[in-house]
Amino acid sequence: MSFREVEIDVFGTTLRGRLFTPDSTKPSPVVVIQSGLGGPADTVFPMADVFTEAGLSCMVYDHRYTGASDGEPRQQFDPWQQCRDLRHVITWLGLQPEVDRDRIGLWGISIGGANSLFVTAMDKRVKATVALIPPVSGWSARKLQPADTLAALDARIPADREVQLEGGPAETLRLHGIPAPGDPVMFSDEAGLEFVEEMLKASPTFKNAITLSTLDYLYEMEVVAYAERINQPILMVLADQDFVAPVEEARAMYSRIPEPKEIVEYPGQHYEILSNYLPEILGRTAAWLRDNLYA
Repeated sequence: MSFREVEIDVFGTTLRGRLFTPDSTKPSPVVVIQSGLGGPADTVFPMADVFTEAGLSCMVYDHRYTGASDGEPRQQFDPWQQCRDLRHVITWLGLQPEVDRDRIGLWGISIGGANSLFVTAMDKRVKATVALIPPVSGWSARKLQPADTLAALDARIPADREVQLEGGPAETLRLHGIPAPGDPVMFSDEAGLEFVEEMLKASPTFKNAITLSTLDYLYEMEVVAYAERINQPILMVLADQDFVAPVEEARAMYSRIPEPKEIVEYPGQHYEILSNYLPEILGRTAAWLRDNLYA
């Protein structure tokens, strides 16, 4: 395996990441890998060898506003914008000599999985997609907060918009942690905290923060509406007790996606299956992508 650092100019905003390639002299299929909310690209780099060993190149990059990529405000996560950027990344990949432009796949965790499903529905250059624990309805993220906390956050969002419009800094909140009065967090479940401690905080670029406006952008995203537009092979990997990305909503979307498709469920919660089964999931999904992209 080898890799090179890449910079992609998307209409004035530079996205940065790495393109990993297998030991081959021929152009290979490529998989674009996206992590979950708040996960920088360097947390995904160690996964690349599983894909290259399967004969696949893989592209891993930071979303705009995060990690090594450009954009302000920092730590803002806007799924629709990420999907538009992903389509530009696909265009860039199609121009690279290492890549077989007719064999492009997507692989995403959590919001990265939701992004991958939407782009698959809209961009037929994508030939196969793995969506791991995707939150297919952004509105369901509102269920993660107690009613009083949610009401307080809803009230702060318009005020934050006004501050930013007048040139002030974007308000932020913690991504993971234990909530306190007046100090809410996005995710506070025990399995999620353990996952962050073991994986994300080992990253030199990880920041335990998101902009408050990220919440508003998450609530907008309804990937389930695009289910019937997907006609490429799909593998959906779910956690059977998931409430962070409600498993019943993902199952309902899966039922609406036309064939060919496959679903696999692992026992546990959203982050729990990543802690307990990630090596198995990586091997399984890399092999599935290999089989479908080389078909």
